[in-house]
This record gives sequence, C-alpha cells and structure tokens, in this order.
Amino acid sequence: MKVVGIIAEYNPFHRGHEYQIRYAKETLGADYVVIAMSGDFVQRGAPALMEKHVRAEMALLGGADLVLEMPVQTATASAEGFAAGGVSLLDGLGVIDELCFGSECGDTEILMDVAEILVKEPSEYRDLLQQNLRAGMSFPAARSSALIGYIQEKIAFGLNTLGSTSSEHIELVLSSPNNILGIEYCKALLRLNSRIIPHALLRKGNGYHDTDFSLLSDEKFPSASGIRNFMKKSEKAGQSADFSRLIPSASISGFLDSLEKGAWLSDSALDLPLHYKLLLESEETLQMYPDLSDALIRRILKSRNQYEGFSQFADLLKTRDITRSAICRSLVRIFLNQKTKAPGHIPYARVLGFRKSSAPLLSQIKKNSSIPLITKAADASSILDENALQLFHETCEASNLYEMLLCHKTGLPFIHEMKKPLRII
Repeated sequence: MKVVGIIAEYNPFHRGHEYQIRYAKETLGADYVVIAMSGDFVQRGAPALMEKHVRAEMALLGGADLVLEMPVQTATASAEGFAAGGVSLLDGLGVIDELCFGSECGDTEILMDVAEILVKEPSEYRDLLQQNLRAGMSFPAARSSALIGYIQEKIAFGLNTLGSTSSEHIELVLSSPNNILGIEYCKALLRLNSRIIPHALLRKGNGYHDTDFSLLSDEKFPSASGIRNFMKKSEKAGQSADFSRLIPSASISGFLDSLEKGAWLSDSALDLPLHYKLLLESEETLQMYPDLSDALIRRILKSRNQYEGFSQFADLLKTRDITRSAICRSLVRIFLNQKTKAPGHIPYARVLGFRKSSAPLLSQIKKNSSIPLITKAADASSILDENALQLFHETCEASNLYEMLLCHKTGLPFIHEMKKPLRII
C-alpha cells in the first residue's frame, strides 16, 4: 500500500487541486491520498470561504480518500508553523510514504538543499540574518537576504553546496509563495527525521493572485485567491458567475449549493465582531496572545479608534517591519481569543470525512499511528490528554464562531460543532 499526503486549505477546492490528487495517484502510484486540511480559519489570516465539511466533501468527490482537520492554532500560524503542524499530523499517522506539494519551481532537490541550510543554520548564515534584522528588515526579507548572501559567499570561495545553482536562481525561488511553503515542509520533515519523502509538483496555471481566467485550459488552472476575488466582484456587480471552468465537475454541487444559500464568508464578516473584541483589549491582555510583538500591540492600541473594518485596519497597521499577512493572522487570533501557541506536534488526527473504499487505509492508520484518530467529536474527551483536549476544544470553539458568522449572514439555523457529522462518500 502506497499513501501520499497533501497539506492544503482548499479555499476553495478547484481544478488544480483535483489535478494534484490525480497526479499523486497516476504518477506517484498512490493507492490512497490523505489530506491534512485547514478548518474554518486559514493561514492568510481570514475565515475560510466555505465551512470545512463542505470543503472536505469537495476534496473527497475530487479524488481524496481521507480528510483530516489541522487544529486552528496550526491553520492560522506562520508558514513555518503551518508546515510543521501539517507535516507532524501526517507523520503521526505512520502510513504516509510521500508528501506532495505544489511549487513554482517544481524542483524538490533545490528546496531540500535550501531547507538543510535553514535547519543547520551555519554560523555565516546566522551572522548575516542578525545583521539584516538589526537593520530593520522583516524576518522573511532578512532570511531571504541572508540565505542569498550566504550562497554568494560559498560561490565566491568555490564552496557552494547547491551544485550549479546560482544565487540569482535562489533569489527567484525565494520570491515565490509556494516555493517558500515547500521549503518549510522540507524543513519540518528534516527536523522530524521523518520517513516521508517530499515531492514538489510544478505549479501550473494562474499566479497566486491572478483573477484573469480567460486563458484557462486543461493545462492551466485557477488560483484559490483568484476564485475568491472573482466571487466578490460578481456579487458586488450583482451578476451570476460561471464556475464550471474553475471547480471540478465532481465537486461543484456542494460549492454551488453554498453559493446559492449565501453560505460563504469573506474577510468583511469579521468587521463588526473584531471591532467589538479590540475595544475590550488592553496592553496586558494583548500580551497574552502568541506572536504579537510589542510594536504591533502599540499600533493596535494607538489606531483602534480609526477602525473601519478588518481589511482597512490590517492596511492601517502594516509597516515595513510587519507584513500584512502576519497582521491578519494576529487579528484573527484576537477575534478567536486564541492564546495557545501553534503546537510543533499535533497530538491527534480528527477525521472530517473519508471514502467508504478507504477502509483498508483506516485499518492501517489504527495499527501504525502514534496519535489517536478521532472519528466522533464526542469521543475526544475520553481519548485525549489535557493538552491535546485544549487544542481540540479551541478548534471547536473557533468553528462555532465561524458557524455564528455564517448563520448571521444566511439566516440558517446554528449547528454546534459537536453535532456536525462526518462526510462519507
């Protein structure tokens, strides 16, 4: 039995995601594909477009065999925390052979080589990094510049460990979001000394923020951010939109049903509740949130009387040293009252859905997994230790807040997280 893992958000699930699952089965030879998926809040710092069970079902209809939920602390962490948590979850199952992830370069070897430098942190690299941070660079910019400088030094002295790779190529690799996330996956695998083999799949199709879908073909896929922007523009213009070229035909029914009911959220859903939450905060309470710097806390307190909405406030808080995505993640954590740091190790695997045909896979996981498998939310309290149960409860609370926002928008009845059934295909 060969099992391939994918770490994803599916925000929403689209044709490029379907292609990745098909690639895992047809090219990598996977008998089963397991997805570690963000729940109701996502890594860019926002509510998910559609609730997690809808997205899990879309993935299952698109070819996935098992969908597991990453805890909210991991799903809303930095790229490093997101990758570490996702890899930990898949590694804990004891059955995953390969990790397949998209990247702009599609070069697993170079991503692993860069990851090794970042994990080992040679002294020359560390010195350059500290210099850049002292100069006021944000951490991502400081790290990228230090890495390029380190490689240039090695090339100058004929000691480059990355073969014929040039510093210009490294700079190009480090400027692309999916490459950066791929490097984080590789770092996490190295730090765990995992048996899982990484596999970078060359990303095809629209760029990360591209909304021009006029040139889509079988070899050109949409971006999730592009679809979200397309939805917002269509709604604002009062026009119906055709998603048949963007969403796989097998998965589109749940997507269209949610669309028809208005059961989807954008960043603006947080406008009012976040404002209320910010008005309750003080310097002392804000210091209780993980990864909130003193500089950001000061800016939040100084600027909150100028609050107009989530996106506007994130733009207002942005500085050269604090990226917008980091600010959005911090604001979401404040809204969720999330004061538990993202765990490096995920201590359980919660099932959101599975295919009936994946019974042999589930049997193998139960035999080999080092972490408990939760198929019924009510069982969590009897099988998880105190720390794991806290992660689980905070994730459930976040999903209840998401459900509150969704019900407020649609008028549909509230369904408590503990009452939501698995999606079984």
